[in-house]
Amino acid sequence: MKHASLALLLLSGCGYRALNATDASERLHVTLVRVAIPSGAAGQEVLTGAREELARLGALAPGDGYPRLEIEVTGASETSEGVEVPAAARNQTGPEDVTRTPVARGVDVAVVAHAWVVRERGGPRERDTGDLRASDLVSVGGADPVTSEFVHEDSLRVVARRLGHKLAARAVGDPTVSEGLGR
Repeated sequence: MKHASLALLLLSGCGYRALNATDASERLHVTLVRVAIPSGAAGQEVLTGAREELARLGALAPGDGYPRLEIEVTGASETSEGVEVPAAARNQTGPEDVTRTPVARGVDVAVVAHAWVVRERGGPRERDTGDLRASDLVSVGGADPVTSEFVHEDSLRVVARRLGHKLAARAVGDPTVSEGLGR
């Protein structure tokens, strides 16, 4: 028992603090400074996700002002994950048959953004998160083009919101936020 108490005392006083950790009382406003992708909705979802995360952490300031977390959405991509010929067209012949055109069974949708804190108008950037990426694999096999477009836009929004959460957490010093090689 004595050893456990001593170990707890030593571990709690180690002085570890994340490099980008913020003052516990600091509240940040959030603004979107640039969206470099065609989907404005994805930009708004990144903003919403960042606000949700800051609110969860007790670090969100209402309205506009300083200090603030500024966000820039820099890219989006999609990559097909498997290709198939639609089942109804597999036994048909003829090179001009449009129904034999291969389609993706799934699409990996990704959004990239970065954020930083600015304490006052014209002030320097602090705590830049670097580029963070969020992605998701969405099944679209056999869907018609209209349905595929809706699925794509919805998945882009979901991924963008998740990215907003990551950006806010990284900006306030959460060392566990990482996309790594996974999804």
